[in-house]
Amino acid sequence: MVMEETTQIDISVEYLVDTSWFEENDFAFIDVVQSRMCESCQGRLDEEVEERFTVLDKKTGRASFEIRRAKYGSDPVQIIRDCCSKKRHYITPDMPTLEAVFRVFLANGNQSLTLGQVREQLAEWCPGGGCQWLLLPVEQLERLVQHDRYYGIRPSATGVVV
Repeated sequence: MVMEETTQIDISVEYLVDTSWFEENDFAFIDVVQSRMCESCQGRLDEEVEERFTVLDKKTGRASFEIRRAKYGSDPVQIIRDCCSKKRHYITPDMPTLEAVFRVFLANGNQSLTLGQVREQLAEWCPGGGCQWLLLPVEQLERLVQHDRYYGIRPSATGVVV
């Protein structure tokens, strides 16, 4: 009797970009993400800007805001979420599959997502439906993600890692 090996796909598994993976593999997360920023935002990287930070008073539990000076792009995930991902060519139909998946996570502020949710968002970037990454069955997409050696896409343990 020959038994066939079957692989069960757990569609409820959530993934995200594990920023610690970059350090462990001698990559600089900030450099990789800044390179995905749109041209106009990349042009501002040396600019000094004022940013508003939330400060929580531990005694009273009240939140207040502080204005601090920082280099533009010091939080590239936020810039991609708020600006770059809204632009037309942030994800293109001819983009490699894992690059497109990586950009979906960045566009969502690196919130954990199931591969089904990733596919739904990729579909929005491919209105005609013929994009290579939409033609992959979810099982193949999962195998690609599980064998990722460049983007740090890993199963989520806590929900968000930024």
